[in-house]
Amino acid sequence: MSTITSSDTVMASAWSAGAVLAEISSTGFSSVSDVVNSLLRSIGNARGLVEVELRNASRGWREQRRIHVGMRPEGIQLSLF
Repeated sequence: MSTITSSDTVMASAWSAGAVLAEISSTGFSSVSDVVNSLLRSIGNARGLVEVELRNASRGWREQRRIHVGMRPEGIQLSLF
């Protein structure tokens, strides 16, 4: 498993059908899941197969993943009566 600490500089990109959906570069992530979740929040309404590339510039590794993105629940609005 690829290691990430909060001081690492991590870059990630997501694309589908040859089109770049999102790119992020930041520090402060504590896991690969944190990076992927942040990236998925950035892609908006994209659905289907999304290719993700992660790069940890601080540790010198790079990996690619394919993720199926389905329907994500909308935010819940609460009403007080």
